[in-house]
Amino acid sequence: MACSASRMHGVPHLVLLCLHAGIFAIMVRRCGIAWPGHARQTAPDICPGANITRVNTQRMKTVKNAQAAGGSRSPEPRGPVTMHDVAALAGVSRATVSKYFNDGEGLKPDTRARILQACRELEYVPDPHAVSLVRGRSRTVGVILPVINEPFFAEALRAIEQKAKALGMDVIIQCSYNDPAEEAAALMTMRSMKVAGVVLTAVASRQNLDLLRRLEQEMRIVYLDSYVHEDCNYVMNDNRQSMAMLTRYLLGRGHRPAYLGAPPVAHPSPVERLAGYHDAMAEAGIPALVLPAGTQPTWDFEAYGFRHVLDWLTSGACKRAGATALACGTDRLAIGAMAACRRFGLEPGKDLAIVGHDDLPISAYLHPPLTTFRQDVAAIGVAAMECLQAQLDGAGEAPYRKRFSGGIVPRESA
Repeated sequence: MACSASRMHGVPHLVLLCLHAGIFAIMVRRCGIAWPGHARQTAPDICPGANITRVNTQRMKTVKNAQAAGGSRSPEPRGPVTMHDVAALAGVSRATVSKYFNDGEGLKPDTRARILQACRELEYVPDPHAVSLVRGRSRTVGVILPVINEPFFAEALRAIEQKAKALGMDVIIQCSYNDPAEEAAALMTMRSMKVAGVVLTAVASRQNLDLLRRLEQEMRIVYLDSYVHEDCNYVMNDNRQSMAMLTRYLLGRGHRPAYLGAPPVAHPSPVERLAGYHDAMAEAGIPALVLPAGTQPTWDFEAYGFRHVLDWLTSGACKRAGATALACGTDRLAIGAMAACRRFGLEPGKDLAIVGHDDLPISAYLHPPLTTFRQDVAAIGVAAMECLQAQLDGAGEAPYRKRFSGGIVPRESA
């Protein structure tokens, strides 16, 4: 009886299982799904009872046609469009399309128009690296910077990109993060891409000197604001002149200025600005007062300035030297110096005059607004591109070396 009851109890479950299997078989047949060991059956484009549209997988179906066939549905991803696709849609050979992109000479106007229309429909853009290989001339410029959040480099990069666009060139940007190994890797990447040239702000290290000298024989390299050897192409501010001007500005107002230089993250700008300070102090016949500098490279200038100026004030060195002003190698150093003064109980601009260098956008909105030196950063960026363009035009044999001047921006901090 127990066994009989168990079999009777399982009957409904068996019926349901058979029913489900039957329904599934009907759906398989009607939707045309292939089953192992069975031939796939023909099915309509739209499976009855399901909101699933079959996608035409032919590569030449454009986005426009796909939307017309399936309403607002997006077409299935099919990989990048190739030159073969353009040729097929335009009704020409791939070689004709290649000729269109390389020079286009000798092609009939009707052929050119069909290729152009196909490119528009397929949203095709040629591979710039492939084009440069065929032409034997790249239209891509590499830019390698030590940091990407420094206002000076942001402004210079904007000028570089604008000038590159005017010259019909593209820009590729990489960051070394002030690491010689990262810089070497970025340089080799640019080399592998066969760029027309490189704008480089070099890490203040001679670790890559041999590599750079070799690469300079293969492609144009112009150094922006920092280099590792003097026999090179470079564009930069006239750092010695600008810091001498700031120091004379303070001396002319009866101050005895001390100097705080930047950490060793670039060459030769920190050394040149220190030299400019020494020039002006020697002209005035006043002993130089240089704050002790750190030896570790860092781009955290505000913290660097805060720490060194606070140590200078708390040690009594400022008072003993009779300093009444502080010339800082950058605006960011000056921001840290102003914070240190307040921590010590001094009011910047009143108890200690402070000047910076660079005229960052924020400098006019500090409290008090910062007296500084404005570099012509846009001209420096444009000159970097002109240096590379000179080589492309066959006029780049002589070294390209330019230093730019600027002007003092007087504000309440001094």
